[in-house]
Amino acid sequence: MWNIYNRANLDLDRMRQASMDLIGTHDFRSFCKLDITNEEPTFIRRIDNITIEQLNLGYSDGYQMCELMVHGSGFLWHQIRCIVAILLLIGQGKEEIDLVKSLLNIEKYPCTPNYQIASELPLVLFDCQFDNIEWICDQSALRLTICHLQKHWSSFQIRATMIKSMLNNLENEILDKQQLPILGQLSLIENDSHSLIGNNRRNYQSILTRPVRDSVEVKIEKYQNKKAKLGITNEDEKN
Repeated sequence: MWNIYNRANLDLDRMRQASMDLIGTHDFRSFCKLDITNEEPTFIRRIDNITIEQLNLGYSDGYQMCELMVHGSGFLWHQIRCIVAILLLIGQGKEEIDLVKSLLNIEKYPCTPNYQIASELPLVLFDCQFDNIEWICDQSALRLTICHLQKHWSSFQIRATMIKSMLNNLENEILDKQQLPILGQLSLIENDSHSLIGNNRRNYQSILTRPVRDSVEVKIEKYQNKKAKLGITNEDEKN
């Protein structure tokens, strides 16, 4: 999975340190949207590697972009968006690096604390690999795909260039450059419209002190009770 984000005020080293605890086979129930519709739901997945790098795109300070790449055997519902949300909070210094390790400890924290998942906008399923399969690329289809993507790139790049020009003019009007808003306060990072202006940000509450959601066991029990009331059997679901 491939994610692109604004570098802004993110501490990439903190994010890298925290991401190391995600590597390996773990129960990721605190890093996904729970799907308990299967007869025996499991939240065990394996992550092979995570890389976090700043992209060299020639942007000025405050407007650099960074890349987060996750390699794994498979992913749960919203797993990457949850992982990115937690890593971004750590990168902003709002959470401690060991938060990842705590959330993976389902014996100590069996119920997931409430937190907002990251935006879906930067998320891309970048590559899939299968054993003993050789991909065949049609050259005409490749050219059509390149043409299609070039049109999108051109359209968005024009918009981005126009907006950046507006930003340059507006930023030049601010005498004290220390008062400039930081790009890291964008709603893409916190999914919070209040975060656009730092002075209006609500008081932050650490993840582990927040109210929690129902445990997997409680959600399964509620789901089974609902099916029983509606007279739905496991065979009905399969059909």
